[in-house]
Amino acid sequence: MSRDRTLPSDFWTWEAVIDCSMTARLLFLGLWNFADDHGVQPLRPRTIRMQVFPGDPIDENAVRALIDELVARGLVRTFTVEGQEYLSVIHWEQIQRVSRRARHRYPPDPAKPVPVEPVAPPRPAASPTTDGVRVSSRWRKAIRFRLGKGWPGGPPHDLERWMARWLVEGHNLERDVLPAIDAVCQAGAPLSGLQAVSDHLAIHSLARTGKRDVEAERMAP
Repeated sequence: MSRDRTLPSDFWTWEAVIDCSMTARLLFLGLWNFADDHGVQPLRPRTIRMQVFPGDPIDENAVRALIDELVARGLVRTFTVEGQEYLSVIHWEQIQRVSRRARHRYPPDPAKPVPVEPVAPPRPAASPTTDGVRVSSRWRKAIRFRLGKGWPGGPPHDLERWMARWLVEGHNLERDVLPAIDAVCQAGAPLSGLQAVSDHLAIHSLARTGKRDVEAERMAP
């Protein structure tokens, strides 16, 4: 099945095209219409003659000679898969703009690199939802007081969001949150803001969980 293709305006001045005979140039253009979306088609001189030269006195041997001329000029390449010979238009991707996802109708040219599909960036890990979480006045006063003493510039503007997150994650105020704030303040306020406190909580919560697991194993009968 033939396809509509684009004819680059500079086609006529390509050195390889200029060096071809007029009939070889016409054949080269005709191959574009009958190649698949990756520039490949079976090398069957009789079929190509009927496709490109249906009303001209050109035999199959002449068509094969024209193909060999295009190969010699570096415009097409031939390869064989399971006993069937194919031809491939070189630099097809620069001649025709076809989606990389286009289906291969024929075996791909082994001399061409396999296109790499763009990989979507990984999605960030979902944070626990804090919608509707109420922060008690005890939490608010204690944390604001602690940050007021050690955090440069006082409590950050996004403190409410972080307090709600720590609540959702199940951290204890006196055991977890306040010691984490002290540790981060002693190390100096980081560029990541309260994310550093959250990271500290995650690390030390995992450590505590591991200790509890060890203790449970020791007490198990």
